Order: sequence, then C-alpha cells, then structure tokens
Amino acid sequence: MTPARIHSAIVASPLSVADAHAFVADPASGATVVFTGQVRDHAVPDETPDADARDVAGLDYEVYEGVAQDTLAALVAEVAERWPTVRAIWAEHRIGSLAISDLAVVVGVSSPHRDTAFEAGRYLIDTLKATVPIWKKEHWAEGGHHWPGTD
Repeated sequence: MTPARIHSAIVASPLSVADAHAFVADPASGATVVFTGQVRDHAVPDETPDADARDVAGLDYEVYEGVAQDTLAALVAEVAERWPTVRAIWAEHRIGSLAISDLAVVVGVSSPHRDTAFEAGRYLIDTLKATVPIWKKEHWAEGGHHWPGTD
C-alpha cells in the first residue's frame, strides 16, 4: 500500500476547502471526507443546550508556537499509521483574529471506503481539538471577552 500523502499547517491566512479537497482527492479513493469548523455567532457555556447563549462578535486563536505544529504533524502521521488504507490527509488550523463564519479548521481524509474515511476524519478533528495547543478567546458582542476552558 502506498503511504498516505499528508499535509498539516497552522496558518494566519484564510483556509481553503477547495485546497483541502484537491489535496485529498485520489483516484484510488471511493470516499473523501472534509470537515470544516467555523466561527459561530454565539457561545454556549460548556455546550449545555439549556444554558444562556452569549452573542459572539469574533474569536482570536493563539498557539503555543514551539509545540503546536509538531503536535499537529505527529497527529496526522498517527492517523496515516492507524488507518493504513487512507490515501491522503489534510489538517489546517487558523490562528489570529477571525470573524463570524470564518473557517477556523479544515481537515480532510480520503480512502477507498467511506467507513475508514469517516472514522479517520472524526479521530483527526477530535484529537486535534483535544491535544494541539491552540486556544480561543471569544469576543462578546456586548463587550468583554472570555477564554473558554479557563473557568
């Protein structure tokens, strides 16, 4: 089996779904999964459905520069190793100031079969969120800000 093509980056410029899709597209793949995470216009404490939402004006993402890119690259390599039939993997996270609807993260996976593409893609985004040292600062519409996860 040919090793997966891999791409990982932490960038300050806008992310591109088209670039991710083009990179993971592969003639040997019957499945391509691309996930995007974008800035939403509200924040719900701890993702609790009945909690009071706050209107969000935008986000700032900060990164632990010496570690984040290495952690992301290691994660992408881990996905390639855990799912050897995966043909290509893309993972990019944006840093800096983002407006409502801006893309914050794009991940993509292609493989011969959809189960593998979905499983590997879900693992990639969930593990990225849990392990790559990137933090978001929510700017509230009524003024003020909050660093989620610091309560």
